[in-house]
Amino acid sequence: MPRAFLTLLFAVALTAASGAWAQPAPGKGPDDADAAWRRMTPEQRESLWRQMTPEQKVDAWKRLSPEQRQAIRQRLTPEQRETIRQRLQERRESGEAPGRRLSPEERRQLRDQILESNRARPPHPGKNAR
Repeated sequence: MPRAFLTLLFAVALTAASGAWAQPAPGKGPDDADAAWRRMTPEQRESLWRQMTPEQKVDAWKRLSPEQRQAIRQRLTPEQRETIRQRLQERRESGEAPGRRLSPEERRQLRDQILESNRARPPHPGKNAR
């Protein structure tokens, strides 16, 4: 088995054994993150936003309520709105798929991991098991 898969399996087993699935880590819940965000100044928020990965930005945006999202949209300047509109239009026209594409090597590794995990699974009694 690939070493990365074993490491992941070990981490999942430890997490399950410790009962961490059922209880959030103290101080790490979404409410705590929201409270910390509200305590920041606009300058601090902007600085943090610029350091976030695209995935983190999407997650933060999804956690906002519709009212909060609307309030942010209303504060955009016409230039900012136009910039966003152009960027989205360019993505649509280019046919660019969302997210990053895997390299051939990454696809091969992923395929190998899936095959290995399927081999390790016990047989499934399906419709051929009559």
